Amino acid sequence: MLFRSVVADGLIATVAHVVAGITAPTVEVAGEEVTARVVGFDPVSDLALLRPVRTLDLPPALDLGTAVAGALGTVLVHEGAGGPVALPVMVRRLIRATGDDIYGRPADGRDALEITANIRTGHSGAPVMDGSGAVIGVLFSRLRGGGSVAYAVQAGELSRLLEERSEERRVGKECRSRW
Repeated sequence: MLFRSVVADGLIATVAHVVAGITAPTVEVAGEEVTARVVGFDPVSDLALLRPVRTLDLPPALDLGTAVAGALGTVLVHEGAGGPVALPVMVRRLIRATGDDIYGRPADGRDALEITANIRTGHSGAPVMDGSGAVIGVLFSRLRGGGSVAYAVQAGELSRLLEERSEERRVGKECRSRW
């Protein structure tokens, strides 16, 4: 897996379907592949939080923002060894994506963005950023058959996962099997 975005102190966000079932996911930092641990996982929102297993000089955490329909921004994807590429994106509308979770079980859905962008296979987990550089979503899918319509989980869902993880650490709960 490629490096996605640092969203909290030493935590990297991606989509859950990319790391589901992987015992030792890797992230790429400054051209180096590093093993990470899944420390947050939500199969309904399709989000995961990773922490590299060793101390790294990660970039500072990106701010989380709120998407606005019609806003322009970028999605930061990786295209092979060339490093990150910023693709233009427009937020078409804010939606509630309903249906099954990543395992095919019925779920109540997630807050998502319908965006216009030229997304390809392998871009899942990339941050969608507004014009100020704040993360407003995490890319999870594109329209079947290609085209320029894609979907991202809204940053509010990521904030919720970060808060749940923080709350569980504060009260000392044992790690649940889904994490």
